[in-house]
Amino acid sequence: MRAATRQDSQTGSEGIYESFSDMVLCTLIVLITLVVVLALNIAEQLNVYIEPNHFSGGATRPWLYLQAQDADYSQTSIERLAVERAVFADADFVLVNLFSPSSALSATTVKDGQTISAKDGQAFDGQSDLTAYSFLQLAAGIEPGSFPVAGNQTALMLPKFAHKSIALEPGKANGYSVSPDNELALKTMALAWPVYGNKLFPRRAQHDYLDARTKIYVEVLESAGDTHRIMIGHSVFTLPQDVENGRLGWLAGFSSGLTEVVYLGTAWSDPAKKSNKRIAFFEQNGFTEAAVDYRAFSYPGALSADNEALLQKAMAARPDIPRERLEQYVRAAAAQKAISTVIVNGGSANQALPPLLAHRDAWKAYVDQCSKDEINGTPPTWLMGELLEPLGFDQAVIRGMSKENA
Repeated sequence: MRAATRQDSQTGSEGIYESFSDMVLCTLIVLITLVVVLALNIAEQLNVYIEPNHFSGGATRPWLYLQAQDADYSQTSIERLAVERAVFADADFVLVNLFSPSSALSATTVKDGQTISAKDGQAFDGQSDLTAYSFLQLAAGIEPGSFPVAGNQTALMLPKFAHKSIALEPGKANGYSVSPDNELALKTMALAWPVYGNKLFPRRAQHDYLDARTKIYVEVLESAGDTHRIMIGHSVFTLPQDVENGRLGWLAGFSSGLTEVVYLGTAWSDPAKKSNKRIAFFEQNGFTEAAVDYRAFSYPGALSADNEALLQKAMAARPDIPRERLEQYVRAAAAQKAISTVIVNGGSANQALPPLLAHRDAWKAYVDQCSKDEINGTPPTWLMGELLEPLGFDQAVIRGMSKENA
């Protein structure tokens, strides 16, 4: 009996252990099943937003939509262009047009002096008309980025040439218009960014260029009241007006994961001392020639003999315009004539370039220092709401840890 009892007791104990193991196994199976079902449910929910046979990527290269043409003001006759005819006569005049993507790709026409859509119901916005010299002032604040192909650097930012005839005499029957020239546009870009003198490779595998970046450098200008102004290169824009009226619409073509807008802080100017933030930096860091040229550019003195001769022509054409305004126009016109001649006919460009491009080493040092100074700075809140968000640049750049800091 005792043996039998002992045997029964042992059998019962083993049964308990076996039952407990089975229970644990069953529980585990149930948990695994629940996890699988949950995962399938999540996957099914995600499929509402992500189609398994639809694919996209976020590494498209930035585009600059533009065109350029060589205008001849001697072929115009309307009174509004009397000063242009007097100052430029039959000289080369390179005009650069920047477009938003929608404007560049839309068919347009001119009516009552305004550029409008040529098709009913087709919307477009964003065109900026610049002299070549003004374009180069703006271009100084943009770094197109580059990457190597077959041992040479090629540009990351790609040009997208528009093909719109520009009417210089809108509203006049058979008024003078000028057609774009892609080679002229590319030559103008090469003056701003020498990398465009190399061969372009629009179609490359993403891994070739994913480490390259296009950068747009933005400084805030001190302004009175509620006026908000920024500077890109040496071009000044008012916010939010210049986003709303399309003057900054061309920046929409830069919207890419490979583009960075870099805040350089607040600039200052002291006209009484003929100095500003950039001049002070150049002087303090040994860029003497850059400081001299940028001071003469920012705070010009008396007109040269050649410019005085141009002024007399302008005053004869439009005696109703104040002399001060015509002096400003003549200075800009002289620079525009010089750079247009270089673009069309070739030759040394350094003397004709704006100071920030003529002294690239000094300007790069300034940009690098300001970028470091503002690395932990906070841009004004209006910059986000009035510039970055409307143009699609509201995502902060996140840097990976470098190997030495890992």
